[in-house]
Amino acid sequence: MMQTASAAMLIRLSEPDLVEDLCANFRRAGFVADSAGDSMAEVRRLDAPALDQEKREVEIHLRVWRATHPEAITDIIA
Repeated sequence: MMQTASAAMLIRLSEPDLVEDLCANFRRAGFVADSAGDSMAEVRRLDAPALDQEKREVEIHLRVWRATHPEAITDIIA
């Protein structure tokens, strides 16, 4: 069963210049991702079957992105 609502996750980056790169990377992988102001991105996985699965997928994809951007410090704040 597909979830009926998505929980946007806010990701704060230490490098504001990388927000668009992060969003583009998530979008290429099928996520919805947009800039959410100063050095933050809002990410969703609309086709995740449950909110906890959506959160895990965002976290895993963020780890992969961080591996290619070691200069960036990220925090999931919501």
